[in-house]
Amino acid sequence: MPVPYLSYFNLKEEPFNTTANPRFFYQSPIHSMALGKAEFTVDAKKGLTIVFGDTGYGKSTLARLLHGKFKEKGYISVLLTNPNYPTTNSLLRTIIQEFQLPKSSKAFKENLDIFKNYLFDQAVEQGKTIVLIIDEAQTLRIPLLELLRQIINYETNDMKLLQLVLFSQEQLRTKLTHPLARNFRSRIAMASTLEAMGHKENTEMIDFRWRVASGNQPHPFTPEALEAIYVYSRGMPREACIIADNSLLAAYLGGKNVVEKATVEAAYHDRIENIGEDKPPTPAKPSRHKKMKQQP
Repeated sequence: MPVPYLSYFNLKEEPFNTTANPRFFYQSPIHSMALGKAEFTVDAKKGLTIVFGDTGYGKSTLARLLHGKFKEKGYISVLLTNPNYPTTNSLLRTIIQEFQLPKSSKAFKENLDIFKNYLFDQAVEQGKTIVLIIDEAQTLRIPLLELLRQIINYETNDMKLLQLVLFSQEQLRTKLTHPLARNFRSRIAMASTLEAMGHKENTEMIDFRWRVASGNQPHPFTPEALEAIYVYSRGMPREACIIADNSLLAAYLGGKNVVEKATVEAAYHDRIENIGEDKPPTPAKPSRHKKMKQQP
């Protein structure tokens, strides 16, 4: 079904769709730092890197963007988005299938050997970079983390054969303190934490997405409306997009060509009246463009 406000605002696409589309991904300084650290870890074949972040902070889009970058470089890259498998062997078989190996086994040990031989053939004999990106990594249970530890242990004197990038909510950080996850945690070469955007980045994100969707036309939000979106979203990218989208529809239905603060307020309150509110809408702290936290 066509989005009703597209032609009204001379848009070619939806500017605030929340699907993980890299074309609409605004790289704030924090996102750029996380991307750069993950790329460096993979390029240098250091093994394991993790990007932490709360829901709605852009992890899934960053994962897809990184996956695309690696494929453009000629790396063999696989993106796994549902890693919560019931057994270690089912996860390992899925990894084998995603890398398009011709066969897998019902036996776990045989599957380890199959994947190990693949890594040595591709990474050592053919000199290729093999990357496994896992989104929603907070769903990985301790036995699955132990499997990942096993397969990133394959190495030569100079490099890790498998490069593993995890994107996770904060629950994984807690799991990493478990004694059984100690060996996995010790193999983290680099880690980043995504944080809420400041007002400047929030405004730039809205402008960036609008220009992508409109063919580089200016957006219709007043400065006061942008401030309201920032306050109500608390600097969370996904929430800001949802509020902007709701406000845009409200302006269209009201026959307005400009999205004002009152329109944003009405759209936001209509939303929370229907779905509730998880916490008071206090502004996020201004972005300090600081370096991201490094896992010890």
